[in-house]
Parts: sequence; C-alpha cells; structure tokens
Amino acid sequence: MTKFKEYDLPSVRLSAGLYALAKLSAAGLTLMLLTLATLWFPAHDGVPAGWPVSIAYALYAYALPAALLADALAHLLRLTALPLSLLLHAAAGFGAGLWLAAEQSAPWPESGFAGIGTLLLFRLAELVCERYPLLLPVFALFVPLLCLMLL
Repeated sequence: MTKFKEYDLPSVRLSAGLYALAKLSAAGLTLMLLTLATLWFPAHDGVPAGWPVSIAYALYAYALPAALLADALAHLLRLTALPLSLLLHAAAGFGAGLWLAAEQSAPWPESGFAGIGTLLLFRLAELVCERYPLLLPVFALFVPLLCLMLL
C-alpha cells in the first residue's frame, strides 16, 4: 500500500479559486447595488445619464483591476487594519476613476470621486461576502447575469 504524506498546507489552487470567487461575488453585489441606485435616473442603452460607460463595464474593466491592485499592495505592505485597507482602496478607486476619465474623455474630478465611492462599496461588499460564504456563487454568477438581462 502506498502511503502519502499529509501536509498541513492549504492548496494554492483552492485558495486562488476562493479569492477569485470572492472578488467576483463582491463585483456582483456591487453591480446589483449600483444598478438599484441608478434605477431612478434616466438611462440610454444601460448607461445612466452622466456616466461615460455602463455600470457593468466601469465595474469590471476599471474597479475590479484596481481592487486587485489594492489587495496586492495591502498584502505586500502587510496592512491588516480595516481603516488602512479602506484608505488604500479609496486611493485605488481614485486611480481607477482617473483611468476611466483618461480613456473615456470624462471629467476627472467626478470620475475620481465616483471611483472612490465604487471601490469603497466594493470593499464593503467583499466583507459582506466573506461573512456569508454561501452567497458567493449567487453574487458571482447569477446576480450579474440577472442585472445584465434586465437592463
């Protein structure tokens, strides 16, 4: 009989998969909240008035990479305190807003402040999704599809 050594190390693939699922579920929850918040504003082809791009595009193309960068910086700098993490995410959100403004020819102050709000909402959605892990697949897969189908 072959004996295998048992290691007390977590699987790298499992950890990376759970991290990706948590990020996608936070993006889905943020998409749902932003979509619900903008239902009262006039929109044309899913783009609310005053926004340069759709909410889903802004969230998945600009906010999600900025959140990944903020997490990487927090890990490298070993920032574990929530206020420092929120400050880092706010800075990354401002950067994402500037990135969106530069690419979409949007006014940079509004885009920067919208980026700060979006990334702080994204971080709070992450905290909610970490607290209730059974909601991860719902917000990662089904809610974004539902939001995109309804709009």
